[in-house]
Amino acid sequence: MQRKTTIIALLLATTLTAAAQTGTQLLEDQSIINSVRAKNVTVTPAADRTVVTLDLVLDSLRVPSNRYRAFTPVLRSADSTQVQRMKTIIVSGRRQDIVFQRDGMDKLYADNFVAMRRHNGKPQSYSYTDAIAREPWHQTAEVLLECDLCGCGNPLSNELVHLGNLKELNPLDLIALANQEPTPEKRAQELHGTAFINFVVDRWEMKPDYMTNATELRKITDTLDIMVADPNITVERIMIHGWASPESPYTHNTMLATNRAQSLTNWVAAKYQLPKSVFAPAEATPENWIGLREAVEKMNTVELPHRDQILDIIRNLLLQEENVIARTADATEARIKRQYPQEYQYLLKTIYPWLRRSDYEITFRVRTFNTDEECLQIYRTKPHQLSLHEFWRVAQTMQPFSDEYNRCMQTALNYYPEAEAAAVNLANVALQQGDQLKAETLLTHAGNGAAAENARAVLCILRKQYQQAAQHLDNAAAQGLDVTRNREAITLLSR
Repeated sequence: MQRKTTIIALLLATTLTAAAQTGTQLLEDQSIINSVRAKNVTVTPAADRTVVTLDLVLDSLRVPSNRYRAFTPVLRSADSTQVQRMKTIIVSGRRQDIVFQRDGMDKLYADNFVAMRRHNGKPQSYSYTDAIAREPWHQTAEVLLECDLCGCGNPLSNELVHLGNLKELNPLDLIALANQEPTPEKRAQELHGTAFINFVVDRWEMKPDYMTNATELRKITDTLDIMVADPNITVERIMIHGWASPESPYTHNTMLATNRAQSLTNWVAAKYQLPKSVFAPAEATPENWIGLREAVEKMNTVELPHRDQILDIIRNLLLQEENVIARTADATEARIKRQYPQEYQYLLKTIYPWLRRSDYEITFRVRTFNTDEECLQIYRTKPHQLSLHEFWRVAQTMQPFSDEYNRCMQTALNYYPEAEAAAVNLANVALQQGDQLKAETLLTHAGNGAAAENARAVLCILRKQYQQAAQHLDNAAAQGLDVTRNREAITLLSR
């Protein structure tokens, strides 16, 4: 019998992205002959079945009135040892269709077929679906279309046309990631700094040009200049806390530290046209024993031979109540000076000057940005002014898991390193990129919300830890998250 060749073109009408949402696998586009086309070919794992669907386009096929053509999808294992035939599509001419209705189908196909009559010269197609018992080897099977183009029922003359090869299921194509939307609240922020302001001995008048004061004052004014000039920022509170060294009587240091802190506060208030309510009353710690302890802890016995003994004296003082410290501080300093005179002089020259400092705290609020366009503009120019929720809004304008989206999520965590929502959302990026170690690290700081539990489940799925994954999904579902797709992923991947 004359060998007949036909071209079967496999056309993909859907996208890999759509397929990934259901676990469906699409075959690679290829074309080999002309009168019949198979398009929208999909192979979908569903529960315990493998479902094959395709559209058989017959527009160019001509079938003689007394003949038929048969098309049978076939799955063949990668090593060719396993073959499963599926339901056959019988396309009959007019007279042959009558014969089949009267005498029954050709015995070769009678057990499993669907029949249709071909109307030559007219557009015509058939949407095909069949399901067979799922086998492990289906994951990497070759998909063929067996074509009986002579209608003679002789399997030896049939054409086997290769449609494509399936690939093993990629867990990332099956799972669903859930981001956590941060709360929209935009809180006030605080900025802390330290300036080492010099004062004339036993005086507290603020002298901007005295010694290194001009440089130290710029630490405060440079920050405030930027804030006051920025229409997005409102300065709500400025508080200055002064510290004196343990030298001199405690009562004298109390007066000195308090007045110096207030003098600096007054100087800053006079420089800026801010409401008086912004400037909090100055605070002071008369003697900076905490700073002295920290400095001695960092020293070694070469610098300070009796380091440990001096440290014990300081620590014992700091263990006392504040009123006890006030009564015993002078005696404590005198003891160090008396027992370790050389080391006291060393501390007096090298450490005490740094204990006399002014800490400042600026509380400010950045206004809320109301539109996505405004958030995007600030993201590009002043990202530090965005709240975590505003970073979230910026990310929603971007293609998920694109480079710019991923950068936005990373930037959000950089500015809000303690935020659980930022850790969850960046962990999802890491999971999508296959970086399991980074995802695991981020999830240790992500809390136990539904999105975090879902992300932990996905991490377990990628590691084939399906029992642990199911437990995390139970936790996420208990908080109202739909985890159906990830449960289905476990079912498919654990077979």
